[in-house]
Amino acid sequence: MKGSDYFKTTFVFVFVFSLAYRIVFQLFDGINSFSLKFFFKTLFVSILTALILGGLNYFFKVEFIKKSNKKNNK
Repeated sequence: MKGSDYFKTTFVFVFVFSLAYRIVFQLFDGINSFSLKFFFKTLFVSILTALILGGLNYFFKVEFIKKSNKKNNK
């Protein structure tokens, strides 16, 4: 894989996980505390975290999900 593929994979994984975690955690406090300000703050933090970790993985090339290259024997 190219370095940009590592970045994309890490960015998407971290962004989705971070955003879903924060929203679900906030919903446990109650729907009343969920606001537009919280959503934008969470979106910003998720993007920033995903950019940092994606940038690091661009250089270190750590594969979280390994694809198996098994051939079908028929």
